[in-house]
Amino acid sequence: MPGMYSQKVMEYFNNPRNMGEIENPSGVGEVGNAVCGDMMQMFIKVDEQGIITDAKFKTFGCASAIASSSIATEMIIGKHVDQARKIRNRDIIEALDGLPKHKIHCSVLAADAINKAIDNYLGIVRGEAEEIVCKCNGITRGELEEAIAHGAFTLEQVAEKTGATTGPCGGIHCGPIIEEMLKKYSGEE
Repeated sequence: MPGMYSQKVMEYFNNPRNMGEIENPSGVGEVGNAVCGDMMQMFIKVDEQGIITDAKFKTFGCASAIASSSIATEMIIGKHVDQARKIRNRDIIEALDGLPKHKIHCSVLAADAINKAIDNYLGIVRGEAEEIVCKCNGITRGELEEAIAHGAFTLEQVAEKTGATTGPCGGIHCGPIIEEMLKKYSGEE
């Protein structure tokens, strides 16, 4: 296991920073997938000027998930919520000196947890996982993300695992959305 991870990932896994919960947080973001086993909670404390003064996490998952959560908290503390919202999974990957391709979804979860905590702080409610992306076959964003997290790294592999893009329209509408999702999970976004 250690050979596949950078020294920085192992450092943040073995000595996580900001692990735990914030009492009376300003916002909480919960993300994850019980099927693959990675579950994250991100807690933030925000002052009157919109600055994140504290961030903590609770993560059930692999070394990449714990390291991604830990470094993400360090990346957002001291930033205005608008700055923190701009942190992408590729920023987390870079801060960790890289992640194995099959673990990039952990950085996506950490970035999503930040955004959900900020959404919670701002009172924004999104139902993104239930959004139907492939209308021909009724495939949701959550189902597509699950397929990508489990190794579907191309449009063809996503289609094979989910049935998306195989409807009467041939993926004209959902194909570009799935391509964007693949870029996000590969760190190219």
